[in-house]
Parts: sequence; structure tokens; C-alpha cells
Amino acid sequence: MKIVFFVFVILLGLYGCKSNKWEINIESVQINQEFKRFDKDIHEVNIDNIWDRVPVFEEKYGSFFDIYNTHIIRIGGTNQMDYVDKLAYFLSDPDIINAYDDVQTIFGSLAFEPELSDAFKRYKFYFPNKKIPNIYTHISGFNQSLVLDSNYISISLDKYLGSNSKYYQMLRTPLYKRVNMHPKKISSDVMFAWCESEFILDKTQENLLAHIIYYGKMHIFLDAMLPNIPDSIKWGFSNNQLKWCNKNEKQMWVYLVENKLLFTSTYKDINKYINEGPFTSAFSKESPSRTGRWLGYQITKSYLKNNSNLTLSEFMNNTNYQEILNQSKYKP
Repeated sequence: MKIVFFVFVILLGLYGCKSNKWEINIESVQINQEFKRFDKDIHEVNIDNIWDRVPVFEEKYGSFFDIYNTHIIRIGGTNQMDYVDKLAYFLSDPDIINAYDDVQTIFGSLAFEPELSDAFKRYKFYFPNKKIPNIYTHISGFNQSLVLDSNYISISLDKYLGSNSKYYQMLRTPLYKRVNMHPKKISSDVMFAWCESEFILDKTQENLLAHIIYYGKMHIFLDAMLPNIPDSIKWGFSNNQLKWCNKNEKQMWVYLVENKLLFTSTYKDINKYINEGPFTSAFSKESPSRTGRWLGYQITKSYLKNNSNLTLSEFMNNTNYQEILNQSKYKP
């Protein structure tokens, strides 16, 4: 279980004549995947009959129901004497009720379902032996955005109400986080989180270069799974931030090389270029955060261009980050 707070048989070269090399025909791809509205099931229960519904939830949602109780809304398991009282208190909280109402207004139907289903069909196409998770939706009380297990992903819909949501302002959620808390971000967040759980960073190479290449690969994966989603959505960057990255690509790379930062294993240095924030502090305030990931993406794109015979599976399973850099012949 993992909680988040946030058959490739055709040669890549054959896609060269297409406008989008990752656009494939998935009409014949079949997957066994269910979308289940746990948010509706739990919030529409008659509080006086909670005990009667517990076995139903356990049967329908398996281990997720226990994780929801113990790790998401943190009221403890169903074996506690006061379980019903705690769940009733959570479900009757005015803020939770209002959040549920807003969720139903925005997500009355799951508009992202076809997009996400197609993404997992592409996943099945490129990785035929991998398991396809079911998709659940829940309300977390503004806690975790996504909950992952080997069998499912559950989406906290109250974390995607829109950047102007009154709840995020009340909670004083930083603006740089709020801008990506909207419905269109769900599919890319889900696929990124699933990729991160399936393809693990090689911890024996714990330096900035490893993180840069690793996250660059994650974004190649997003391109393959969601080929028609704009870069601004997949990256969570504004168009101006993307322009800034393109304009300053060479300067960023030279800065990392000249300051001998590529092989630093200091967490503070890695965090500065990899993790979320208002901007990259080593660069200007016009820069986005995660510029290291963006550079890694440019490197991995160059690597694939120079190794067009690789399948996506071979690429994603290659954890020799130095080799990827060397063979990329990257020259910004």
C-alpha cells in the first residue's frame, strides 16, 4: 500500500512520420478495470444503519475500506467500539458535507473516466504483463490526493475542486499548489503516481543526476500514456513557465555542470531542483519549480532519439542513469 500527498512491440522510429509519435490505436485493447464511487456510497449511507453497510463496503472495496478509515480520515478500524460514532461525526461535519456537495456538483459524472481508461489501455499495450488497477473516488477531508495499492488507485476528489476553491483558501494552501488542484490534473497525477509506484528510483545512485533522469523518464511515460494532454497540464506549469524553461535550458544545464551539482547527494541540493515549490531558488522567480525534472525530460527525449530501436518497456526499466546521459548526447 502506498499513499501519495500528490506490449511496446513497434519500434519508436516507426512513429517518426506521425504528428505525435505516442498516438497509437487502442481500439482493440481490452482491460478489466472498474470505476467505483466510494464517495457516494459512504456519504449517502443512512447514519443509523452504518453497521449494516460495513460488510457491504468491505466486500465491495476490500482493503481500501480499512485504509480509508485508518489512514485517510483516521478514525480507526471497524473493530473499535466507537467506530460508528466517529464515522457519523465525520460524515455529519458541516465542512465535509459542503465539500461533498461541491464534489457532486463538479464530479456528478466522472468526466476524466474515458481519458484515464484510455491511458490504462495504452499502459496495457506497452506493458501487457502489468496489472491494471481499479479506480475509486473518495473524500479525504483535504488530506491525501491519491491512495495507491497494487489493485487500485483512489482519488480524493476534494483535492481537485479548482484553484479558486474557498476550502483551499481557508486552509491557506500555498498558491503554487492550488494552481494544480483542478479536475483536468487528475489523469496526469494518477498516471504519474502509478508510474512512480511501478518503476522505482534506484537508490544506489542517490544523486541529483539520478533524480533528474528518473523523473525525466516519468514524463516520457506520461507522454506515452496521455499523448493528447497539453504539456502545461502534465507538468503543472503555466505557458510562461514553459517558455522560460525553453529559453533558459542551456543556462540551467551549464549552471548545474559548472557548479558540480550533478553528482551531489545532499538532500537540500536535490530538493531544490526536483521537488515542488513556488520556483527554483537557484534561478529566477519566473522559473517554475522542478526544473531539474524538466532538464531530465530533455535528456531522455534526446536519448530516445538516439536509441530509436528501444521499446518503452526497455527504456523504463533501464536504471543506468549515467549511461542514459552519455548516450543521449545531450547538447542544449
